[in-house]
Amino acid sequence: MTKIRITDIPPGQAPEWVREKWVGLELPIAENVPAKTSQMGVSGGKIENLGGYSIETEVAIEVLKKKSPEAAQWWEENISASLLPWLVFKKEVCKLV
Repeated sequence: MTKIRITDIPPGQAPEWVREKWVGLELPIAENVPAKTSQMGVSGGKIENLGGYSIETEVAIEVLKKKSPEAAQWWEENISASLLPWLVFKKEVCKLV
């Protein structure tokens, strides 16, 4: 299973303090993501991570929860994994590990 390490604050619509908590985490890249998946911003706005690495939302939040329960709680309260099954991280803020 290929993983990424978040090396810089990812762009996006979540508050900066929440996005900062991703830095340093290693996340498994989702397998079998449909080729024609449409992306959207977390709060429906501008897409800022187009073409990035897709991570299963539930998996990403579980990893985040170990580092920052508060940031994970923000995600749980503000998105639905059933509506947003993958979080996408821009390749420029990630390193393959």
